[in-house]
Formats: sequence, C-alpha cells, structure tokens
Amino acid sequence: MEEKKMQEKKTVSRRSFLQGASVAALGAASLGLTACGPSESATGSASSGSAGSTPAAAEPVSDIWTIAELPEPAETVQADIAIVGGGGTGTAAAIQSKQLGLEPLVVDCGNDFGGSFIGTEGMFGVETHWTKEAGETLTVSKAVDQCLIYHHWIPNHELYMNFFGQTGETVEWVEALGVHYADVVSLGISDVAWHVYARTDKSSPGHTFMEGLGKAAHDLGINAEFGAFARKIVMEDGKVAGLLVERRDGSILKIEAPVVVLGSGGYSTNEAMIYELSNSANENIFSVGAETRNGDGLIMGKDAGAAFAESPGTVMWCGPWIIGAGWGSDGYCSSVQPTLWINEQAERFCNEDLWLDDFAAAGMAIRNQKRTYVLFGEKDIDKFVNEGPYGPVFTFGQVGVPMVNARTELEGLPTVHIGDDLAVLAQEVGLDPAALKKTVEDYNALCDSGNDTAFLKKPEYMNRVEGPYWLCEIANGYYTTCGGVKVNANVEAISTTGEVIPGLYAGGSDAGGLYGDSYDVCFAPGSQASWAINSGRLAAKNAAKYLGK
Repeated sequence: MEEKKMQEKKTVSRRSFLQGASVAALGAASLGLTACGPSESATGSASSGSAGSTPAAAEPVSDIWTIAELPEPAETVQADIAIVGGGGTGTAAAIQSKQLGLEPLVVDCGNDFGGSFIGTEGMFGVETHWTKEAGETLTVSKAVDQCLIYHHWIPNHELYMNFFGQTGETVEWVEALGVHYADVVSLGISDVAWHVYARTDKSSPGHTFMEGLGKAAHDLGINAEFGAFARKIVMEDGKVAGLLVERRDGSILKIEAPVVVLGSGGYSTNEAMIYELSNSANENIFSVGAETRNGDGLIMGKDAGAAFAESPGTVMWCGPWIIGAGWGSDGYCSSVQPTLWINEQAERFCNEDLWLDDFAAAGMAIRNQKRTYVLFGEKDIDKFVNEGPYGPVFTFGQVGVPMVNARTELEGLPTVHIGDDLAVLAQEVGLDPAALKKTVEDYNALCDSGNDTAFLKKPEYMNRVEGPYWLCEIANGYYTTCGGVKVNANVEAISTTGEVIPGLYAGGSDAGGLYGDSYDVCFAPGSQASWAINSGRLAAKNAAKYLGK
C-alpha cells in the first residue's frame, strides 16, 4: 500500500511540475542551461575540524543511492580543487580559490555558469554597508541568536557565526566583481536584510547576478568542464584524491585533485529522494527552478562516507501554487493571496495570510495536508485584475498594481473550476459538498463578525467568499531542498563516524545543518542564496589552508 501511495504521489507531482513554468525559463536560453538529467548508468535510479553539535541522521537505504560501475577513464587531468556544480556555490568557490592562487576545475551539466541560482532574487546579509546605510541595527550575534532559536538549536553555532559573519564582506566581494545590488529591504515580517540584486530589462534578478558572476569567472580564466556530470569521488587512504566525471558522450574523465567541493544544488528534481527524505503528506508538489538538481552531491557524498545532517529532508516549501500557473505570473500571484484555503476534508487548516509574512510556514502547513485548494469569488478576481493583490508577492506582485492577466490565465487551466453551484464544483475535485458548504458558511460568518476566532487571520483580509466561485487545485511549491551532507564550521564534510573527511567540502543545497524542519525566511530572507555564495567562499578559504596555501 505504501509503495502504491508513493507512486501515486510521484505521478501527480511530476504532472504538476510539467504543467507550470519554472524559474529557469527566465534566463536559461541566454545562460546556455540545459535540462540534463542523470543517465541510467550513473545511479541506481532512473528517475531522474570538529563535528557539529547534532547527531547524524539515519542513513537512507534505497537503491537511489547506488552508484553504478563506471568504465575506465578516457582522460586524466589535474587540479587543486574539483568543484561539482557551476551555480552560486560552485562559481563563488571557483572565483575565491583562483583569487587565493589555486587552480580550480568546475564540473557542470549545463553550458555555462548559472545553475539554479538564476532563480534567486536576493540574499541575506547582516552588518553590510547596505544595511548600515538603511539604518538597520540587526547585528551578526542577534541574527544568529534569532535563527538558532527558530531552529531549536539544531544548527552548529560556530558555523552560523562563520556564515553570517562573512555576509557583510561577501556583499562587497560580489560588488568588486562587477555584480550589483538594487536595494536592501525586508521580506514579510523580517528585518531589513534582503539584498535584492540589480537586474537588466531582459532578465530576472538571479539571471543578471549569475551573468555577472559567470563573466568574472571567465575573466579569471577559470577552467570548467561543461556538459558533464560528476559521478564519484575518488578516495585514497581515507582522503579525497579526485573526481570521476561522465561527459555527454559517455566517456569518463578523471580529475586528480586533493579537494572536492560539492555544490550541485541539492535534490529538488529527484522526486524519489524528495519523498524518501521529506515528511510531505501532500500528493501535489511543484519544483521551481532548473531541472538539474538530482541529488548527485548527496549520492557522491554518501558513497565517500559522509553523514547526512539532521533533517536531511528539509525543503524550502513556498506554499500554494495553482497547478499550471507560471512562476511570477498573475495566476501564480492569485495562488498565494489570503482568500480561503482548504484541504481534502474541505476544512481550513491555517490563517490564509500566513504566506504574506512567512512563505515557508505556509508551505509547511500545506505540506501536512493530503490535498489542498484555494477558493475565492468573483469579487476577488475582479479586485486582482482591476486593483491588484491583497498582499505583495516578492518583486513582481505589488499592491495597487493591477494583475491584468489573472482572469484569462486561470480560466484556461483545467485545475481551476468556476461556477455558481458550489456543490457541483466540490464534486468535480472530489470534495464532500456538504463539508465545503459548511466551511464556506462558517468562514463567511467569521468575515461578517470581523474576527477570525479559528486562526486569527488579520481582519483586513477577512472577505466573504461569494459566487460565482473559483475553486483551484493547489500544489505545494518549493524552491530548493535545504538538507544534505553534514558539515562542520569550516564546511568540511563529516563522516558517519564523526570525523572530518580530509579534502571534502559541501556547500549550498548539497550541505545540511543550517535549518530545522523549515526555512527561516521570516528572520533571514535569502539565507539559502546567501549560504550558497558564502559556503562556496568558505570552502575555498578552508581548502587553501588544508593545502597549505
């Protein structure tokens, strides 16, 4: 029964992934990114210091972790550092290591630097020149304290201090490379700490950022093996000795290197891994971003003896997503508005304005439901089209700016059911008509009273739901996975016996231990993007020390 349930989840989630538009579409063409999933021969799955203060997680045992036999290398090259992934983590690690006098070699399945980082819009920073100029008083110590409390002291305090303490310097490091920020702002209820990237008229902010960082890498003459997958870490006498890489033609390249940095982007598009590691009960999930995040870094790290951090299944859930709506579209902005959210029992399950303050918390609430729906009325869609959203949606859905395409985008989706008869709509999606009728009546009564005694939704968002009704099937969107290889304060990988694995580093979404069960957007917006760049830099700095440079 459990196996059947898993297969049903995978089918539905893959369908919803294909029906929507990913972030990668915003800049993939000009960055030369390709959708290059793992080959059958690469893994057993066809689907696509000091140790920290927390224990290693139980090791997964399914065949998705198996690395198949590889043929003998057709070519061997040398490098000081072999870097897996050319996104934010890998590019930052490569630039920093080159600046320190090392020779890096980057391996990425795309055609240029960029990776899934092009889907980000800004990064967390504390005590930066931007925050100081904005009058923000948040300190490194206070930021660390807030996040450790939020995550119940699961993360390593020293790692947080190294990470947060470097963010101010990193902002200036990025700017010195010719990459620019536009502003520093709050996100939801956060402090003013989200450094939004500048953007060109033709691209997304993350695309502009990685275009600049990639240019810096090329200008420094950094070597890269594009169109290839890292497959296996070579270990000798308990130390890293290199990396085996599979090129597009199937040939194997051996990189002899005493250091490997894992930065392949996590496992967002490996659905088998998502359902094995996470606790998601929702049958509909939607991965946003590049289709190259298959868990390769975790697979290779585990094969090399690395432990997984506590909560390896932590995912950056981002909440309601009308299935089929494109990222950043008016239809997507309609998904997250504080209308009426219900589950498979046709019941409310949270305060629907939760997303506006903390999208990760909204995603966690939806994660725990089997199926989810958004219900609103004709008055709501009229407001979206003519006046704009109730609440802001990142950099693209602004209050007071009409979402002129909301109606036409949603009308064309098979997952959006429109009509005057609520009972008929309920039957179309498999909900109990009587239960839905009662939920709507109860909710409208709370709206009339102006007091949400059930979930304490803010009064200004308590609007009656009246026909014609729009009943929308919802997937739980997620931007990236946040769990992975256990690292210490120097981002060195930790073995299953609690020892440092000499020469192995992990960063970005390949590393875990930064979070508990949820992303901390309400305190550190853009912390995962910031972690990608900062962990890449930390890996390079500490690798240089390891190599005696």
